[in-house]
Amino acid sequence: MKHLSQSRAGMFVVPQARLIRVFTVLVFLVLVAASAAAGPIFQWEIKSETATLTLVGSIHVGKADFFPLAASFEDAFTASDALAVEVNMADPANMQQAQILIMQKGMLPGETTLKDRLSPELMIRLEAFAAEREVPMAMYQKFKPGIVAMILAMGEYQRQGFDPELGIDKHFLDQAGEVAKPILELEKLEDQLDLFFAIDDQLDDVILDQFMDEVGELAEQLEKMANLWKTGDVDGLDKFLQEQIGDDPSIAGFYRQLMDDRNVKMAETIDTWLHGDQDIFVVVGAGHFAGRMGILHLLAEKGWKITQSSAS
Repeated sequence: MKHLSQSRAGMFVVPQARLIRVFTVLVFLVLVAASAAAGPIFQWEIKSETATLTLVGSIHVGKADFFPLAASFEDAFTASDALAVEVNMADPANMQQAQILIMQKGMLPGETTLKDRLSPELMIRLEAFAAEREVPMAMYQKFKPGIVAMILAMGEYQRQGFDPELGIDKHFLDQAGEVAKPILELEKLEDQLDLFFAIDDQLDDVILDQFMDEVGELAEQLEKMANLWKTGDVDGLDKFLQEQIGDDPSIAGFYRQLMDDRNVKMAETIDTWLHGDQDIFVVVGAGHFAGRMGILHLLAEKGWKITQSSAS
Protein backbone atom coordinates (compact mmCIF):
# COMPACT_ATOMS: atom_id res chain seq x y z
CA MET A 1 0.00 0.00 0.00
CA LYS A 2 1.28 3.43 -0.92
CA HIS A 3 0.62 5.82 1.93
CA LEU A 4 -0.04 9.53 1.62
CA SER A 5 3.03 10.39 3.68
CA GLN A 6 5.22 8.58 1.15
CA SER A 7 3.53 10.23 -1.82
CA ARG A 8 4.06 13.71 -0.41
CA ALA A 9 7.67 13.24 0.58
CA GLY A 10 10.53 15.50 -0.38
CA MET A 11 10.75 17.54 -3.56
CA PHE A 12 7.39 16.40 -4.96
CA VAL A 13 5.21 18.26 -2.47
CA VAL A 14 5.09 21.63 -4.27
CA PRO A 15 4.68 20.34 -7.86
CA GLN A 16 1.87 17.95 -6.88
CA ALA A 17 0.03 20.51 -4.79
CA ARG A 18 0.24 23.10 -7.54
CA LEU A 19 -0.71 20.62 -10.25
CA ILE A 20 -4.07 19.82 -8.70
CA ARG A 21 -4.67 23.56 -8.32
CA VAL A 22 -3.94 24.02 -12.04
CA PHE A 23 -6.15 21.05 -12.89
CA THR A 24 -9.03 22.57 -10.94
CA VAL A 25 -8.57 25.95 -12.64
CA LEU A 26 -8.52 24.37 -16.10
CA VAL A 27 -11.79 22.61 -15.34
CA PHE A 28 -13.17 25.96 -14.15
CA LEU A 29 -12.41 27.55 -17.50
CA VAL A 30 -15.60 26.01 -18.82
CA LEU A 31 -17.73 27.08 -15.86
CA VAL A 32 -18.31 30.73 -16.69
CA ALA A 33 -21.50 32.73 -17.04
CA ALA A 34 -22.74 33.12 -20.58
CA SER A 35 -24.75 36.30 -20.20
CA ALA A 36 -22.86 39.46 -21.10
CA ALA A 37 -23.45 43.18 -20.97
CA ALA A 38 -22.87 45.36 -24.03
CA GLY A 39 -19.22 45.23 -25.03
CA PRO A 40 -16.69 42.57 -26.12
CA ILE A 41 -17.72 38.94 -25.62
CA PHE A 42 -15.92 35.60 -25.87
CA GLN A 43 -16.63 35.26 -29.57
CA TRP A 44 -14.45 35.94 -32.60
CA GLU A 45 -14.98 35.88 -36.37
CA ILE A 46 -12.52 34.97 -39.11
CA LYS A 47 -13.34 35.39 -42.79
CA SER A 48 -11.57 33.87 -45.77
CA GLU A 49 -12.52 34.24 -49.43
CA THR A 50 -14.67 31.13 -49.18
CA ALA A 51 -15.68 30.65 -45.53
CA THR A 52 -16.60 32.40 -42.28
CA LEU A 53 -15.67 30.80 -38.97
CA THR A 54 -17.05 31.92 -35.61
CA LEU A 55 -15.01 30.91 -32.54
CA VAL A 56 -16.76 30.78 -29.17
CA GLY A 57 -15.47 30.07 -25.65
CA SER A 58 -16.98 26.86 -24.36
CA ILE A 59 -18.99 26.37 -21.18
CA HIS A 60 -19.56 22.69 -20.40
CA VAL A 61 -21.84 23.20 -17.40
CA GLY A 62 -24.17 26.10 -16.76
CA LYS A 63 -27.19 27.53 -15.00
CA ALA A 64 -30.70 28.23 -16.21
CA ASP A 65 -30.13 31.96 -15.90
CA PHE A 66 -27.34 31.74 -18.50
CA PHE A 67 -30.07 31.70 -21.11
CA PRO A 68 -31.04 33.23 -23.42
CA LEU A 69 -27.52 33.77 -24.76
CA ALA A 70 -26.42 37.02 -26.33
CA ALA A 71 -27.98 37.36 -29.78
CA SER A 72 -24.54 37.38 -31.40
CA PHE A 73 -23.99 33.75 -30.40
CA GLU A 74 -27.36 32.55 -31.66
CA ASP A 75 -27.23 34.55 -34.90
CA ALA A 76 -23.79 33.21 -35.81
CA PHE A 77 -24.88 29.65 -35.07
CA THR A 78 -28.02 29.99 -37.18
CA ALA A 79 -26.03 31.38 -40.10
CA SER A 80 -23.44 28.57 -40.00
CA ASP A 81 -23.36 25.47 -42.17
CA ALA A 82 -21.91 23.26 -39.43
CA LEU A 83 -21.13 23.15 -35.71
CA ALA A 84 -17.64 22.14 -34.52
CA VAL A 85 -16.80 21.04 -30.96
CA GLU A 86 -13.80 19.47 -29.28
CA VAL A 87 -15.59 16.11 -28.99
CA ASN A 88 -19.26 15.46 -29.71
CA MET A 89 -20.49 14.02 -26.42
CA ALA A 90 -24.06 14.07 -27.70
CA ASP A 91 -23.05 11.18 -29.97
CA PRO A 92 -24.10 7.90 -28.28
CA ALA A 93 -21.04 6.20 -29.78
CA ASN A 94 -18.75 8.65 -27.99
CA MET A 95 -20.64 8.21 -24.73
CA GLN A 96 -20.25 4.46 -25.01
CA GLN A 97 -16.56 4.76 -25.86
CA ALA A 98 -16.01 7.05 -22.87
CA GLN A 99 -17.50 4.44 -20.56
CA ILE A 100 -15.32 1.74 -22.08
CA LEU A 101 -12.17 3.85 -21.77
CA ILE A 102 -12.90 4.64 -18.13
CA MET A 103 -13.33 0.95 -17.42
CA GLN A 104 -10.10 0.14 -19.27
CA LYS A 105 -7.86 2.96 -18.07
CA GLY A 106 -9.55 4.60 -15.10
CA MET A 107 -9.83 1.59 -12.79
CA LEU A 108 -7.44 0.29 -10.17
CA PRO A 109 -5.70 -2.97 -11.13
CA GLY A 110 -6.66 -6.44 -9.91
CA GLU A 111 -8.31 -6.58 -6.52
CA THR A 112 -6.94 -3.18 -5.46
CA THR A 113 -9.47 -0.69 -4.10
CA LEU A 114 -9.24 2.87 -2.83
CA LYS A 115 -8.85 1.52 0.70
CA ASP A 116 -5.72 -0.30 -0.44
CA ARG A 117 -4.41 2.65 -2.37
CA LEU A 118 -4.97 5.45 0.14
CA SER A 119 -3.62 5.93 3.63
CA PRO A 120 -6.09 5.09 6.43
CA GLU A 121 -6.16 8.76 7.45
CA LEU A 122 -6.99 9.95 3.93
CA MET A 123 -9.63 7.25 3.46
CA ILE A 124 -11.37 8.34 6.66
CA ARG A 125 -11.28 11.95 5.50
CA LEU A 126 -12.57 11.03 2.05
CA GLU A 127 -15.45 8.99 3.43
CA ALA A 128 -16.46 11.84 5.73
CA PHE A 129 -16.23 14.34 2.85
CA ALA A 130 -18.37 12.10 0.64
CA ALA A 131 -20.92 11.38 3.37
CA GLU A 132 -21.41 15.10 4.00
CA ARG A 133 -22.21 15.50 0.31
CA GLU A 134 -24.24 12.28 0.07
CA VAL A 135 -21.81 10.77 -2.45
CA PRO A 136 -22.05 6.93 -2.51
CA MET A 137 -18.35 6.10 -2.17
CA ALA A 138 -19.08 2.37 -2.42
CA MET A 139 -19.69 2.92 -6.14
CA TYR A 140 -16.21 4.37 -6.68
CA GLN A 141 -13.98 1.98 -4.72
CA LYS A 142 -12.41 0.61 -7.92
CA PHE A 143 -11.73 3.97 -9.60
CA LYS A 144 -8.27 5.55 -9.63
CA PRO A 145 -7.89 8.50 -7.24
CA GLY A 146 -7.69 11.01 -10.11
CA ILE A 147 -11.02 9.85 -11.51
CA VAL A 148 -12.63 10.02 -8.07
CA ALA A 149 -11.34 13.59 -7.70
CA MET A 150 -12.92 14.53 -11.04
CA ILE A 151 -16.24 13.01 -9.95
CA LEU A 152 -16.12 14.92 -6.68
CA ALA A 153 -15.20 18.13 -8.49
CA MET A 154 -18.21 17.85 -10.77
CA GLY A 155 -20.34 17.20 -7.70
CA GLU A 156 -19.09 20.44 -6.16
CA TYR A 157 -19.98 22.39 -9.31
CA GLN A 158 -23.47 20.90 -9.20
CA ARG A 159 -23.76 21.82 -5.50
CA GLN A 160 -23.16 25.42 -6.60
CA GLY A 161 -25.99 25.16 -9.13
CA PHE A 162 -24.12 24.22 -12.32
CA ASP A 163 -25.56 21.51 -14.57
CA PRO A 164 -23.91 19.68 -17.52
CA GLU A 165 -27.29 19.66 -19.25
CA LEU A 166 -27.14 23.47 -19.32
CA GLY A 167 -23.69 23.70 -20.90
CA ILE A 168 -23.17 25.96 -23.91
CA ASP A 169 -21.74 23.24 -26.11
CA LYS A 170 -24.69 21.00 -25.09
CA HIS A 171 -27.05 23.86 -25.99
CA PHE A 172 -25.68 24.12 -29.51
CA LEU A 173 -25.32 20.35 -29.94
CA ASP A 174 -29.03 20.02 -29.13
CA GLN A 175 -29.91 22.75 -31.62
CA ALA A 176 -27.74 21.16 -34.28
CA GLY A 177 -29.55 17.87 -33.75
CA GLU A 178 -32.95 19.54 -34.06
CA VAL A 179 -32.14 21.11 -37.44
CA ALA A 180 -29.85 18.30 -38.70
CA LYS A 181 -26.86 20.66 -38.83
CA PRO A 182 -23.61 18.71 -39.41
CA ILE A 183 -21.34 18.32 -36.36
CA LEU A 184 -17.56 18.29 -36.75
CA GLU A 185 -14.97 17.28 -34.13
CA LEU A 186 -11.59 18.89 -33.48
CA GLU A 187 -10.23 16.00 -31.42
CA LYS A 188 -10.52 12.29 -30.81
CA LEU A 189 -12.20 11.28 -27.58
CA GLU A 190 -9.48 8.83 -26.55
CA ASP A 191 -6.70 11.39 -27.08
CA GLN A 192 -8.54 13.90 -24.91
CA LEU A 193 -9.32 11.46 -22.11
CA ASP A 194 -5.79 10.05 -22.06
CA LEU A 195 -4.57 13.44 -20.85
CA PHE A 196 -6.80 13.16 -17.80
CA PHE A 197 -6.05 9.50 -17.16
CA ALA A 198 -2.36 10.47 -17.06
CA ILE A 199 -3.01 12.98 -14.27
CA ASP A 200 -3.50 10.12 -11.87
CA ASP A 201 -0.03 8.75 -12.64
CA GLN A 202 1.51 12.10 -11.68
CA LEU A 203 -0.56 12.84 -8.58
CA ASP A 204 -1.43 9.43 -7.14
CA ASP A 205 -3.50 9.72 -3.93
CA VAL A 206 -2.31 13.30 -3.29
CA ILE A 207 -4.91 14.62 -5.73
CA LEU A 208 -7.73 13.75 -3.33
CA ASP A 209 -6.09 15.27 -0.27
CA GLN A 210 -5.27 18.47 -2.14
CA PHE A 211 -8.74 18.69 -3.67
CA MET A 212 -10.39 18.52 -0.25
CA ASP A 213 -7.96 21.14 1.08
CA GLU A 214 -8.85 23.61 -1.67
CA VAL A 215 -12.53 22.91 -2.31
CA GLY A 216 -13.44 26.07 -0.41
CA GLU A 217 -11.68 28.21 -3.04
CA LEU A 218 -13.82 27.00 -5.96
CA ALA A 219 -16.48 29.70 -5.74
CA GLU A 220 -13.94 32.54 -5.63
CA GLN A 221 -12.00 31.20 -8.63
CA LEU A 222 -15.22 30.67 -10.54
CA GLU A 223 -16.36 34.24 -9.96
CA LYS A 224 -13.03 35.67 -11.15
CA MET A 225 -13.07 33.70 -14.37
CA ALA A 226 -16.76 34.41 -14.94
CA ASN A 227 -16.05 38.13 -14.86
CA LEU A 228 -13.17 37.74 -17.33
CA TRP A 229 -15.40 35.76 -19.68
CA LYS A 230 -18.32 38.18 -19.45
CA THR A 231 -16.09 41.05 -20.59
CA GLY A 232 -14.35 39.06 -23.32
CA ASP A 233 -11.02 39.62 -21.54
CA VAL A 234 -8.86 36.87 -23.05
CA ASP A 235 -5.63 38.61 -21.93
CA GLY A 236 -6.90 38.80 -18.36
CA LEU A 237 -7.83 35.11 -18.51
CA ASP A 238 -4.32 34.26 -19.70
CA LYS A 239 -2.76 36.28 -16.85
CA PHE A 240 -5.01 34.59 -14.30
CA LEU A 241 -4.11 31.13 -15.59
CA GLN A 242 -0.38 31.86 -15.68
CA GLU A 243 -0.54 32.99 -12.05
CA GLN A 244 -2.02 29.62 -11.13
CA ILE A 245 0.62 27.71 -13.09
CA GLY A 246 3.68 29.48 -11.70
CA ASP A 247 7.15 28.67 -13.01
CA ASP A 248 7.66 25.04 -11.98
CA PRO A 249 8.93 23.02 -15.03
CA SER A 250 6.76 19.98 -14.29
CA ILE A 251 3.64 22.13 -14.18
CA ALA A 252 4.63 23.93 -17.37
CA GLY A 253 5.02 20.54 -19.06
CA PHE A 254 1.60 19.41 -17.92
CA TYR A 255 0.02 22.66 -19.12
CA ARG A 256 1.77 22.36 -22.48
CA GLN A 257 0.30 18.90 -23.05
CA LEU A 258 -3.17 19.79 -21.82
CA MET A 259 -3.47 23.14 -23.57
CA ASP A 260 -0.65 24.32 -25.85
CA ASP A 261 -0.11 21.09 -27.81
CA ARG A 262 -3.84 20.73 -28.37
CA ASN A 263 -4.11 24.38 -29.42
CA VAL A 264 -1.56 23.84 -32.20
CA LYS A 265 -3.60 20.95 -33.59
CA MET A 266 -6.88 22.85 -33.27
CA ALA A 267 -5.44 25.90 -35.04
CA GLU A 268 -4.19 23.72 -37.88
CA THR A 269 -7.65 22.19 -38.31
CA ILE A 270 -9.35 25.59 -38.18
CA ASP A 271 -6.88 26.89 -40.76
CA THR A 272 -7.84 23.99 -43.03
CA TRP A 273 -11.53 24.80 -42.61
CA LEU A 274 -10.87 28.43 -43.55
CA HIS A 275 -9.53 27.19 -46.88
CA GLY A 276 -12.76 25.27 -47.40
CA ASP A 277 -16.23 26.45 -48.35
CA GLN A 278 -18.25 25.93 -45.15
CA ASP A 279 -19.25 28.54 -42.57
CA ILE A 280 -18.52 26.83 -39.24
CA PHE A 281 -19.51 27.72 -35.68
CA VAL A 282 -16.62 26.49 -33.49
CA VAL A 283 -17.10 25.96 -29.74
CA VAL A 284 -14.00 25.13 -27.65
CA GLY A 285 -12.92 25.62 -24.04
CA ALA A 286 -12.32 29.26 -23.09
CA GLY A 287 -8.77 28.53 -21.95
CA HIS A 288 -7.76 27.53 -25.47
CA PHE A 289 -8.04 31.15 -26.60
CA ALA A 290 -5.55 32.60 -24.11
CA GLY A 291 -1.89 33.48 -24.51
CA ARG A 292 0.81 33.25 -27.16
CA MET A 293 0.02 29.58 -27.65
CA GLY A 294 -3.73 30.18 -27.72
CA ILE A 295 -5.64 29.48 -30.92
CA LEU A 296 -6.25 33.20 -31.57
CA HIS A 297 -2.53 34.01 -31.62
CA LEU A 298 -1.68 30.87 -33.59
CA LEU A 299 -4.25 31.74 -36.26
CA ALA A 300 -3.05 35.34 -36.39
CA GLU A 301 0.47 34.03 -37.04
CA LYS A 302 -0.95 32.18 -40.02
CA GLY A 303 -2.07 35.53 -41.41
CA TRP A 304 -5.75 35.50 -40.52
CA LYS A 305 -7.55 38.70 -39.49
CA ILE A 306 -9.56 38.00 -36.35
CA THR A 307 -12.41 40.24 -35.18
CA GLN A 308 -13.87 40.07 -31.68
CA SER A 309 -17.66 40.27 -31.45
CA SER A 310 -19.69 42.45 -29.11
CA ALA A 311 -22.95 41.83 -27.27
CA SER A 312 -25.92 43.62 -28.77
